Amino acid sequence: MPLTPIYAPRGNTLQAAAGDVPDATFDIVAFSGTVLGDKSEDRQVVLLWARSVATNGEVGGSIAEFCRRTRWSRATFDRRRIKACENIAAAKNAVGRYSDS
Repeated sequence: MPLTPIYAPRGNTLQAAAGDVPDATFDIVAFSGTVLGDKSEDRQVVLLWARSVATNGEVGGSIAEFCRRTRWSRATFDRRRIKACENIAAAKNAVGRYSDS
């Protein structure tokens, strides 16, 4: 739902602001911690990227600031983000296969 405005009535629970869009019942933020590790650098990259995209970089620092602080190139940041997102998606798909049985 990349174009749907959302709000969080409590921590890690997302609901669509528009009444005609189904709520997101899967807690992807918590799941990313399970898959990548709560305090892992890869999770930090994914969450920073998601927050930056959602807020146009106005909340929580920018990707450029993170790259300067870690001395990473933007290409390194993007490779790490893509790989971490692929890992989350693969784990979610694996969970989905088991829960459908």
